[in-house]
This record gives sequence, structure tokens and C-alpha cells, in this order.
Amino acid sequence: MPEQRRAPRRPRARPLRARLVAGAVAALLAPGILAACAPAPIETAAGLGAVTAQRDRVAEQAHERSMQRLAEFVRAKWGPVSLPEVVVERWVDYGEWGGLMSECLASAGFPGARAADEGERIDYSGVDVDSPRELFDVDVATYACQGRFPVRSWFVDSVRGVELPWAYEYATSELPACLARHGWAVAEAPPSQEFAATWRTDDAYDPYALVGPDPLERAAASARCPAPEVLLDGASR
Repeated sequence: MPEQRRAPRRPRARPLRARLVAGAVAALLAPGILAACAPAPIETAAGLGAVTAQRDRVAEQAHERSMQRLAEFVRAKWGPVSLPEVVVERWVDYGEWGGLMSECLASAGFPGARAADEGERIDYSGVDVDSPRELFDVDVATYACQGRFPVRSWFVDSVRGVELPWAYEYATSELPACLARHGWAVAEAPPSQEFAATWRTDDAYDPYALVGPDPLERAAASARCPAPEVLLDGASR
């Protein structure tokens, strides 16, 4: 807790909100600073369990580091305060993070926070805070909520080295064999360096490029013979 000081003049609500947006939103950015049916499992997908287990460990370690940076941010702002121990409740998709943060903060006693900028940040302007103590409590609640609901894509660079070797091996062996076995033409995979350079981007290798333009046919191919990222993401906790 901060050391006791003389009570400051009661600030107006608007400046406190502005400080909250500037402070707590910066904390929220700590990880950066600080088909018609579900895909059917391919017949073997050799090594998927081992690679996802390793990937999850790496992501968890990266999340722990980001929380350490966030704790440092809060303590630099408020002093050597005690922060709650936080356990990951579940890993979430990027698109649901803002809504979960809003619900979590509301359940902690601070309704009014909303996702902004297409989920890039949390807007605290609707949160009523009337004192520095409440501002501190919001920062602590933000720390706890962020720790409970991390987004795996925040740590894509950390897990890249784990996923890529398996993804390339699968894309050049099991996936083309599966497509051929079901009568679909196989698009040749690029060299490993090119595959890696475009992995998980709009320019990534399209294993279904020769299946044909019919979206239903492509959907059938991708459901029967899933792309590597589909299998990896489906195995996420």
C-alpha cells in the first residue's frame, strides 16, 4: 500500500478520468511494451500434442514476464504496493478480450470500462472515480483482470519458433498426402524460409489453391485436411 501522506485536494472527476486513461491504458498495453462444420482431425498429425504442450509452456512464460512488467509499472506509479496473485482463468481470443475486461472490471466494482479502437485498448472514461485511492484500486483491478484473461496472439513472437518447424513439416508431408488421398490437387509448398516469412499473414501459403474456386469445395478440403494453424489453434487451452 502507498505510504500515508497528507490528503491531497479533492480532484475533479474529469482530470482523474484523463489520468486513468493515460495510466491504466498504458498498463494494459504491457504485453506490447511491458467452414460449415468444424475441422475433422487429420488421421495422424504426428507430434501435435508435444508441440502444443511446448507452445503452451512458452506462452505461459511470456505471459508471466508481461505480468512482471505490468507489476513494475503499477509500483512505479504507486510505490511498493502489494498486488494480488493472479492465476490464468483461460486464454482468450483477441476479439473477446475487451468484453471480458469490461465484465471483469465491473465485477470488481468499476463498471463503465469499454473496449475501444476495435479492441486495441480499454476506454476508462465511463468509470466513475473520485479519489486517488479509487484510481489505485482500478489499476489493481486492471492488473488482476489482465492476468486472468491473457490473449495468446499477444505472444505470437514467443511461440513462433515452437510452431513453425512442426507447421512446415506437416504442410509438406501429412497435409498434401491427405489432400491427394481424397482426390484434391495439391499446391506445392514454398521453401521453408518463404513459408516462415509469411506464416500467419494474409500472404501465407495456401494449401488449397488448386482445390478450385468453389468455396464449398475449399471448405470441404479444409475440413477434411486442416491447415497447420487450424490444428494448432484448435489444440489451444
